[in-house]
Amino acid sequence: MYIFCYQVQLNKVDSIIEKLQINDIYDVFYESPLEITTDENGYGYIEKEDEPTVLKVAFEGEKEELQDFKDKIDPIINEDCFNIYEEENNYDDFSIPAIDIDDTWVLASPDDEVQEGKKKINFISQGAFGTGLHETTQDLLRVILAKDYTNQRVLDIGTGSGILSIATAIKGASEVVALDIRDVQDEVELNASLNNLNNIKVLVGDALTNEVQVEGKFDWIYINIGGEETEFFMDFIKEHLEKGGSFLVSGLVEWSFDKVKSIVESYGFNIIEKYQSNEWCTAIFK
Repeated sequence: MYIFCYQVQLNKVDSIIEKLQINDIYDVFYESPLEITTDENGYGYIEKEDEPTVLKVAFEGEKEELQDFKDKIDPIINEDCFNIYEEENNYDDFSIPAIDIDDTWVLASPDDEVQEGKKKINFISQGAFGTGLHETTQDLLRVILAKDYTNQRVLDIGTGSGILSIATAIKGASEVVALDIRDVQDEVELNASLNNLNNIKVLVGDALTNEVQVEGKFDWIYINIGGEETEFFMDFIKEHLEKGGSFLVSGLVEWSFDKVKSIVESYGFNIIEKYQSNEWCTAIFK
């Protein structure tokens, strides 16, 4: 596959892509120039529409056909192509580097060998949130893997890749319900099978609008999707948490932590543990 590169203004990209599609050219991609921002709930971004970006057009033909393809797309884009390079199609490697969670546990691909005496969580990332690389995920894994969930029923809100559900199931939970608004069922079930787990139930849909039904109460509820989302879920969490149960909230930045803590406490919870890596905070309430 060959990639043709053009520098264009971001605010012109949509119209250029539309013209390319009219000419049956669909393999087009670009990265928006972004300014990272912060607000009371964490991080955001602003697209810099007046700045240039690199528009890339993929071509699957032969080397001898490059000039003809270039002659076809140059007038459509109305810019000079500044680079053409060949890229190998390699979709086989979904592995992440092995991650030492603590002195005992390692998160790694099924093919990776780990140090003698270590315990491994087999994991293949397929794109859903929660690869184990982010500080919050590693903090949560350390917390979960240090606890005993024997005979406990656990709800993981915003499960993503399911990595927290998998760690909880490994630690003895009787049932883990892995909930996400996106269809992550195949990824979660794949990684559960790699660890010989059959105590994870995946639910896909918006639980707040009853698109999916979450039945019963739980000894633990996790939510790792941000402060504003935690606030939205508080009535739901209060309804589904067993009396005396534990509520783990993460994905919080330090400048929003006190606000979220106050919201959670207004529902009758008390903080019992707090963890922080860089600006990212995790807390457990009862």
